[in-house]
Amino acid sequence: MLSWWVRWTLIGVMGLAASMYAMDTVRVASTLPVPAPAQAKEAPAKKPANAIAKASQMDKIADALSGN
Repeated sequence: MLSWWVRWTLIGVMGLAASMYAMDTVRVASTLPVPAPAQAKEAPAKKPANAIAKASQMDKIADALSGN
């Protein structure tokens, strides 16, 4: 069985090694090129609604609501 100071020394060394590995990983990752964000595809152009038919429909709705 290892003495208490050997165990704590090993724990400290392993913790230091893990910390150095993590910092090196972050350093390498920060040097990698970042791809540009994907551009959103444009929605297909919709044909404009027939304004006269739309106004006529709104007139019918207004007449129905007013009780005519």
